[in-house]
Amino acid sequence: MKAPPDWRVYERVVACFEVEAAGVESSVLVNASLIGGISRVKRQIDILVDARWEEGAARRIIFDAKLRKRKVDVKDVEAFEGLMRDVNASRGVLVCSSGYTKAAKARADRNIDIRIMEANEAAELDHAAIDPCPLCRIEKRKTEGLVFWDGQFPLPLGFGWAIVFTGKCDVCHCFSFWCWDCGEKLVVPDDETHVCGCERTWFIEKDENEAVFILRLDDGEVPLDRRPLR
Repeated sequence: MKAPPDWRVYERVVACFEVEAAGVESSVLVNASLIGGISRVKRQIDILVDARWEEGAARRIIFDAKLRKRKVDVKDVEAFEGLMRDVNASRGVLVCSSGYTKAAKARADRNIDIRIMEANEAAELDHAAIDPCPLCRIEKRKTEGLVFWDGQFPLPLGFGWAIVFTGKCDVCHCFSFWCWDCGEKLVVPDDETHVCGCERTWFIEKDENEAVFILRLDDGEVPLDRRPLR
């Protein structure tokens, strides 16, 4: 597989740092797509951070990663602020490789943070936090996705605990799980149900607003992750 373009590596580096910082109560989706509340069209978001279990967008944060030679300016901040309003984000973070102008910093209000991450920081990408998406490879997509593991859950079962990881692909956006008991690691498409080697059932419930990744156990169902659509 050929090397990804520099801008994609840069975005994924930013995502890896956010996955590390977000905590289990937040769900991180890379290369997200939301229907704008004002525009009513799909809006692409480099990195979307949303509440993992809560409905609504009260804790929504969006990131825009700009890998380029020129500095971020006022127009960039204003365009980003418009995107925030359209997708109902409470906070926004502009990550830039070449700095920003004084006017851009002055224009950014308290809900917008501008950070500098130089291009050479891509060398710090933590490959342990991601895996190639096998579903994208099977479907022979033009761009093969990466699964970002952003959730780790100790589930009480009987007299012990089960450890499961969840993640999402940055291209096909399907949920993934990694069950430590049976060692199975799999991408689950939205319209499929899978039973792992531990006889646990993994499936997705979806409506017009969100998709929810659910684990069914003998004593009930556990929502593990959600992917907002609006």
